Amino acid sequence: MKFIELMDFIQDENRSEEFLRSKGILKTFTNCVNCRSDKLGMIRGDRWKCYSCKSEWTRRKDSILSLVRMKYSEFILCMKFFELELTAEETVSQLKLNYKTVQLLYKEFRIVLTSFDQEKLIGDKVLFRDEELIYLIANGKKIELTFDPDASGKQAAIKMKRHFLQQKSTYYDIELSNINKLHSVKIGKQTLNLHAFLRFAKKRLYDFKGTGKKNLLLRLKEIEFRFNNYGVDVFDRLGKDISENF
Repeated sequence: MKFIELMDFIQDENRSEEFLRSKGILKTFTNCVNCRSDKLGMIRGDRWKCYSCKSEWTRRKDSILSLVRMKYSEFILCMKFFELELTAEETVSQLKLNYKTVQLLYKEFRIVLTSFDQEKLIGDKVLFRDEELIYLIANGKKIELTFDPDASGKQAAIKMKRHFLQQKSTYYDIELSNINKLHSVKIGKQTLNLHAFLRFAKKRLYDFKGTGKKNLLLRLKEIEFRFNNYGVDVFDRLGKDISENF
């Protein structure tokens, strides 16, 4: 969705809520969560009320918005800024929000887009060392990143390397390893050049300098998603995935 199309919604909180509800990001309740009565209504203080058992609950219940404290319009802008690849720091600067809140949202956005269970991987394996091999697999017209050295059919390996900046933050660079395995994969009349992914990833890893080791895996999977879905409306896709996963 284009930014200008969002202007009608983000200038009014009621319309922002209606927009999020229409996308399924905010849930519309037809029955009471306690007594299952259909005698419901929205009341003051951003809440639903059951007129049968008198119970109340927030309009954000069972949605991603239950995780954060921000306006509906601010949430929509966070989605848009994420699509535009603004960092959490840049989003905080633009919207004057809490950094940990935006960081949490961005993490959830990446999880729903990539369906990547990074906690399981971290539980099974050590975090990144200063240098780490990651394998690139050409799968049809797409690239797949895998952290499993025993993965079958791998086409090439890349090496992650951390560089420390004077500000005590870090950025990650990638370079080819096992270059003899790198080659272009022909798909019909098109050619998928693995170098294209490396160029794509390098720029984004540098722009997001300071990414911690724990978040790096998820960041890499987001880069993989964006590379494989070039031309897809990330804002609309993100809204769809959030509505299906919360």
